[in-house]
Amino acid sequence: MPATFDETAQSTTWDRAREVVPRGVSSGHRVGWRQVLVKASGAYVWDEDGNRYTDYLNAWGPIVLGHCDRRVNEAVFQAVNTCDLTGVGPQRGEYELAEKICEVMPSAQKVAFCTSGTDATMHAVHVARAATGRLKVLKFHGSYHGWNDHVAVGSSRADLTTTSALNTPNGGGLHPAVVGDVVVVEWNDFDGLRAAFAEHGDALAAAFAEGYVHSFGCVAAKPGFLELLRELCTANGVVLVFDEVKTGFRAAIGGYQSICGITPDLTAFGKAIANGYSLAGLAGSDDLMGHLGAYTKDEATIDGTYNASPYALAAANKTLEIMESDDVFTTLHARGARMREGIQQAIDEAGAVATVTGLGSEWCVYFRDEAPANFREAMQSDGERYARYHASLLAQGVLEPAFPTGDRRLNAATSEADVEKTLECVRRALRAAAD
Repeated sequence: MPATFDETAQSTTWDRAREVVPRGVSSGHRVGWRQVLVKASGAYVWDEDGNRYTDYLNAWGPIVLGHCDRRVNEAVFQAVNTCDLTGVGPQRGEYELAEKICEVMPSAQKVAFCTSGTDATMHAVHVARAATGRLKVLKFHGSYHGWNDHVAVGSSRADLTTTSALNTPNGGGLHPAVVGDVVVVEWNDFDGLRAAFAEHGDALAAAFAEGYVHSFGCVAAKPGFLELLRELCTANGVVLVFDEVKTGFRAAIGGYQSICGITPDLTAFGKAIANGYSLAGLAGSDDLMGHLGAYTKDEATIDGTYNASPYALAAANKTLEIMESDDVFTTLHARGARMREGIQQAIDEAGAVATVTGLGSEWCVYFRDEAPANFREAMQSDGERYARYHASLLAQGVLEPAFPTGDRRLNAATSEADVEKTLECVRRALRAAAD
């Protein structure tokens, strides 16, 4: 059933939510939708008016097997009914999951769990500073690594211009002194990267990177760029941190590092590992992870009542088991490749000024004449045309990100028929975008 709605309609749910929750939601990316989703299953979600959508948002990445996967939920129910939070010792599922991750992720010799990607990157900064005795952090322009002050710099969209500074705060309330300790480099800028290390190399504790950038769509590193980053980090004693919150357990079970062949010192992960349950973590070498402790001046504290909750661990253990037994990644990559191929064909047939990029199960459509290589180029995607494209897809029952640089992805429950039907919707949406 295609989505239909009155443009002027007001949702009672939204009205009630705005009365008691800032802007109506507890996570900013959910603002801007009229829809209120009330049901999910497999590749689909339904709103409170009964409209069904094929979901290519998938909660920005966590839903990898499919919504409300019965096998995962049953594992969670069993955990809930066996032993809930205790606050004492290791959870059984904790070491089982860590063992699996150490088997599949190249950088993982030890693993610690937390609840969100922001937690994981915060702990990565703390570990790097504890290990090196340095303060500064290097990151890439446009890459989002969570909302802790240490890395919430350099990906603001609201104030971006062709000449704006790279290290602008991402939002209000960040401590202004932190900005001075963050070195921001444009993605794929070889000379800029070398210059940053030449000036700051002996003061850098860590360098953060998405091995494959999803913060502003789907932008790969140019050949040799990740190799240069690894080389410079090693030469300067800087901890290389890969943010695999989006690519971990989605691009491959071992993360993007298992594809590109570059092994970081620390890896922050989350999202797809538990198919929608709240779990994230930090993986790394024995030496670095040995700096995680509790309440001492020399160790980086990791503490949290809900870290490694038995429910999320059960979900993650079952999710990884299914990934390995059902050959999930063959399905994800095949469907994703067909989607990108079909979208590019539709673009060519329409003569549209647009391009599609992507990796595995993910893709992004940019309304510009060539694929972007960095944040400023990605943000030059035509927003007005994308708005028409997005509105047409939504009206046809296709749920995708609402802004031009949003990455989208399918899940393992997405069928070949879903993909082909979506490609027909894309053809109509491209015509709508051109009007």
